[in-house]
Amino acid sequence: MLEKEIHLLGEKISLRPVTQADVTDTYCHWLNDPEVNRYLETRFVVQTLASVRSYVATVTAAPDNIFLAIIEKNTDLHIGNIKLGPILQHHQRGEISFFIGEKSCWGKGYATEAVGLLTEYALGQLSLVKVTAGCYSTNLGSKRVFEKLGYEREAVFKKQYFSEDAWVNSYSYAKFSESLPIACK
Repeated sequence: MLEKEIHLLGEKISLRPVTQADVTDTYCHWLNDPEVNRYLETRFVVQTLASVRSYVATVTAAPDNIFLAIIEKNTDLHIGNIKLGPILQHHQRGEISFFIGEKSCWGKGYATEAVGLLTEYALGQLSLVKVTAGCYSTNLGSKRVFEKLGYEREAVFKKQYFSEDAWVNSYSYAKFSESLPIACK
């Protein structure tokens, strides 16, 4: 069983579990803002407080997910979310996804710090062998985050998504633990 009450502290941000109290009009606005949701699959449906509450309940209850709020330390402001999941215990692998909803916090390194903290937790504390992530090829911010943190681009899926009136490729990234378990050597 995964520990769900995870609190990770970074230099500029902290990560803590997402709760129903985080589901606010601001959170819904992020998910409905075309600039914020341009790379999110949630953009195809108008998000409401009820739909977001339902999503948060589902994800937080899932035994194979860790769902965390990204909190700016200086202001204690909830600026986005990050998820590790599904975590496939038998394969010692998990997938990271994230978004920064608070546009005033874009370009400040918060996403890099959040992904770095959760990756370190996954590969260290959870002893995962591999952490994966994906992004649209046009999502330059996410590409920079993964590459800055040493994720390797494993695959390109051509014309994977229809975005902004064009077909775009998808990139699959992975980061591996430094020492593989004996069973994997």
